[in-house]
Amino acid sequence: MGLELINDIINKAKESNIVENFIEELTDYLSSKGGDKLESGLKKENTLYQVVDFSSKGVYLKDTTTNKVFEETEIPQELKEKLGNDYILSYKDGKYVFEEEITDRFMNSLVSIGEYQKIKNQFEKETNILELSKDTVYKIEDKTDKYSILKYDSDKRIEAPNELIPFFAKEGTNLYYKSGKFQIK
Repeated sequence: MGLELINDIINKAKESNIVENFIEELTDYLSSKGGDKLESGLKKENTLYQVVDFSSKGVYLKDTTTNKVFEETEIPQELKEKLGNDYILSYKDGKYVFEEEITDRFMNSLVSIGEYQKIKNQFEKETNILELSKDTVYKIEDKTDKYSILKYDSDKRIEAPNELIPFFAKEGTNLYYKSGKFQIK
C-alpha cells in the first residue's frame, strides 16, 4: 500500500507541473495574506528591476529601490526569452527594456562566497564594526569603483569595500550592518 502511494505521487508529479503549481499557490497565498514582500502591480517609470525568478504567468521582479518583489505578467514573450536570473530591466515609456550594460556591471560585481567571506572578515577586523551598536545607521557619503565612504554617528566615517554594499545603493542611502553585510535601511 505505501509503495503504491509513493508511485502514484511520483507519477502525478510527472504528469503535472508541480513546481509551477507550487509557486502559483504560494503566490496566491502570500497575496491573500498581504505578502511578506511579494506585491503586485508595482512598476514605476524610470525604475530598475532585477529578475528574481520565472513563473508560469510571467517573471518575478525586485524593485531595486524598495526591494519589493512582485510578479509581472505583462512582459512580451520575446523579451522574456532573453532574460535570466539577476538580469536588470528598466521600465520606460510604459514598457520594460533589458539593460545589458547595467546587467554586465552587476554580474561583474559579484564575488564568490569564499572571496566575500575573506573581504568581510578583513573589513570587520580592520574597522571593529562589530563593536558598534547594531542600530547604527550608516549613510553612503561617497561611492567610488572600489570603496564606499560611510558616515555614522554624525561625524565619523568608515571605508567599506563595495562588495559588502548593496549594488544598487547610491550616495545618500542609509544602511545598517547585520549578519555580516550592509543592508538598506
